[in-house]
Amino acid sequence: MNEATFYEQWGPVARRVLRAGHFARFVAKTSLGLRPSLLVELRWRLGDEIMALPIFEALRRKWPHARVEVLTNQPDLFMDHPFVDAVNPAAPSPDVYYLLRGAPHDVHRLTHYAREAEVPVPDARPRLYYQDWSSPLLHELPEGDGPLIAIAPGASWSTKRWPADSWRSLARELEARGCRVFEVCGAGESVGLACSFAGRTTVREAAVLLHAAQAVVASDSGLMHLARAADAPVVALFGPTDPALLIGDDGGVQRLGNGRACAGCWNAGRMRTPGQCPIGEPDCLSTISVEQVAGRVWTALGRG
Repeated sequence: MNEATFYEQWGPVARRVLRAGHFARFVAKTSLGLRPSLLVELRWRLGDEIMALPIFEALRRKWPHARVEVLTNQPDLFMDHPFVDAVNPAAPSPDVYYLLRGAPHDVHRLTHYAREAEVPVPDARPRLYYQDWSSPLLHELPEGDGPLIAIAPGASWSTKRWPADSWRSLARELEARGCRVFEVCGAGESVGLACSFAGRTTVREAAVLLHAAQAVVASDSGLMHLARAADAPVVALFGPTDPALLIGDDGGVQRLGNGRACAGCWNAGRMRTPGQCPIGEPDCLSTISVEQVAGRVWTALGRG
């Protein structure tokens, strides 16, 4: 994903002139007590944009009277957002511009975003602010009284994915314990559950379904981050990435690593090509057992 940034639509000389003019206007507005305009550009992958969400509250604290606008690929994340005034404005003309896209592999993501936005590192975790958590899709969820468990088996890299047979075995194990299980994922990522929303949801609809679950089991993916932003307890499976750099100390996430000596190879700089195992291991997460995951789900449900 190499979408041009806001300033890249102009040449290098024009960019310097625009930045200087915007800064001068910011100084003039603040000195006159006028309302400055802040533009935050994300326009990246779902998980990356979700990890940046706490920055907006921090910006509001720093600039309580500023107008905050965002350029995003995921406008559903900003529905009813109390700290954002405009989403994808047609003709932005910011006084201050922040680009929050990507991060160094070895730096805690939220810490990096805070540095780029020149705010203290937020204490809050990412969250959605929907006033309406309803959707017709909720009527398709399995009926019954048992705990409702969502699984999100998809991931952008094959090295982040648990084997499909393991997902199916987990679903059977949870159903044997009285749980109601459904899957949320992209088209082509289904593991074949009877209740599947594969490729059928918008970001908001996926968030609503995950919000309805008593626990979510997910690969390291955008849906893992979306589940936590939707306030669902999460059991997350990790292999090439380091959860400490992505989700920090969020107590609502049960982390399960693959137990390999090479775990976290992407963040450690050993994975040279994104998603490609440096040692040629075909199933990075295959060392994680169904029993381990089911046990963590039971813990997330508060059942020991």
